[in-house]
Amino acid sequence: MSTPSPAPKPLARALIGVGAAALVTLITLLGLTYRLDAWLYDTMIAGVAQPVDERVLNIVIDEKSLSEIGRWPWSRRTHAQMIDRLRETGVRGVALNVLLSEPALFDPEGDALLARALTRSGNVVLPVLAEAAEFNGTSVELMPIPEFAASAAALGHVDMALDADGVARSHFLRAGLGSPHWPSLALALYQLERERSTMELPGLRNPRLEAVSPQQWVRDHQVLVPYASPPNGFRHASYSDVLNGRIPDALLRGRWVLIGVTATGMSNELAVPGYSPQSGLSGLDYQANAFNMLLRNTAIAPMTMAAQVLLSIALVVLPLLLCSLPGLRRLWRPTLLMIGIVPLISFLLLALARSWYPPTAAMLVLALGASVWIYRRLRRTHRQAQSDPLTGLANRSKFDSALEQELRTARRTGQPLSLLVLDIDHFKQFNDNSGHATGDAILRALARILRSRARRPRDLVARLGGDEFAVLLPETSAQAAATIATTIHVDLANLSAHAPDADALPPFSASIGIHTRTADDELDAEELFGLADTALYRAKQAGRNRSVSHA
Repeated sequence: MSTPSPAPKPLARALIGVGAAALVTLITLLGLTYRLDAWLYDTMIAGVAQPVDERVLNIVIDEKSLSEIGRWPWSRRTHAQMIDRLRETGVRGVALNVLLSEPALFDPEGDALLARALTRSGNVVLPVLAEAAEFNGTSVELMPIPEFAASAAALGHVDMALDADGVARSHFLRAGLGSPHWPSLALALYQLERERSTMELPGLRNPRLEAVSPQQWVRDHQVLVPYASPPNGFRHASYSDVLNGRIPDALLRGRWVLIGVTATGMSNELAVPGYSPQSGLSGLDYQANAFNMLLRNTAIAPMTMAAQVLLSIALVVLPLLLCSLPGLRRLWRPTLLMIGIVPLISFLLLALARSWYPPTAAMLVLALGASVWIYRRLRRTHRQAQSDPLTGLANRSKFDSALEQELRTARRTGQPLSLLVLDIDHFKQFNDNSGHATGDAILRALARILRSRARRPRDLVARLGGDEFAVLLPETSAQAAATIATTIHVDLANLSAHAPDADALPPFSASIGIHTRTADDELDAEELFGLADTALYRAKQAGRNRSVSHA
């Protein structure tokens, strides 16, 4: 009967722990599991999707508006009328997500009208866009013309960050050229209320702010956006309907308004978690989700790299501590348990603490450890199934398999193959007179002697059952086999000098039958064993405590 695998020794546990910690650290720092972590995040975030704040209204420049007002770009007079209309209805704030970086050369009066409308309103936020001055060149900030910048309540960047797989999961609350001096458009709108302007910003900080180039676009305060379900589920109103008074003032009063282009072919379409890339999400809805996140205070902060590494190390080392507890001594049990617990911890941090911990690196190391441990356990079980539990020698099944294999090798190579079959002389008397404990001790002592005389890698010592043993000696001549048998008799005669428990053992001897298969023999395994067994019978008939070769 097999025994449970013992828990690793303290030193072994320490070495395993160091190796696991080093491996999970390397995987985490190199980002080798990024895509799996992204998939897990997209799956988990669906369980913590945010409801839409009813105070958010998107005014969309859609196909209907273009057909009623005219082709794009519109006169700045139109935007001035919209700002005045929203001011009169009492909206709380407006994010006009329309780039106004160049003056209208053919309608300077329209620019002046819009600037005055912005001043009168006092709650309109305008966008700042980072754009490469030339292909692969340095970036420039496209800002509203000075009249609009001076009249707007605030400016905010509209940088929409995409992850390596092209999905917009992140939002940077601050960014800018050379330093993150601009709030995002959503944050600028949110901070129009004075008490919010001094709030401490959430998100992952950029550790390299001091080493950036003045021409480099720099991001800071990274957060993950918990998109609404569906992400475009905000209340929408057509630009032309609002402008022409077809939307009642009561539906506008007290709302936060975001204005942007959604007409086909004119807006950026983003892939976001929970939203199919084929349909895409407009840039306006992306900003609305970021603003909704700020209103509801549900921004998700990615865990710092140091915190990820420390938590991952703790999770992969924990099974080594658990395996010392009663009932969990097999290391693979707590390891498999932890593989299921790690993603649960990640989800709870996401849902309750609004912190994202990528769990795949820890899960991968734990799975690797469990696989290695289970593989070793299976090998151990296999070895136990082919070994004798009392002596640790190969059992009859293992011996039969090895004999067949060595016979095939001997036929192919022409090398001799010798077999020794042994019986302990008068073994039943030891059991009857001294008890089975003494008999077991005699069997173990003989096993040690046989191992010491069959030390080559392919040599095999087996207990065939009871007090019968066999020694299989590949590439061993009859003379060499007889010499080994003689040394076994000598060892048994001098057992007191070789066996630590000899003082507790009565003297005993063994009879040995030998047969060597040569290149001329065409014996199968059963015949070879039968000849050695016949030789053993002759040794017993000749008076025991001797070796007899069939030849």
